[in-house]
Amino acid sequence: MQVSVADIKARFTAIARQADAGQEVIITNRGRPAYRLLPILPAPLRSAFPDTTALAMQSKPSQTLVNGSFVADWRAQNERF
Repeated sequence: MQVSVADIKARFTAIARQADAGQEVIITNRGRPAYRLLPILPAPLRSAFPDTTALAMQSKPSQTLVNGSFVADWRAQNERF
């Protein structure tokens, strides 16, 4: 599928969904192919790796980072640094 830059500006969401579904989208600039729109990960890989954002938000950090005190404490414990 080829679309112009003007079409992308007007219909980005719909065109991005088509690229997400696996359709190659070539964006033209003044009638010449200039860009290719495609998902970072193909759909089969995305379904194999579920979104873990919610899990990460629930976990608590193992160290408290307050004004860089973690780095200072770590350097004090590791004398070679």
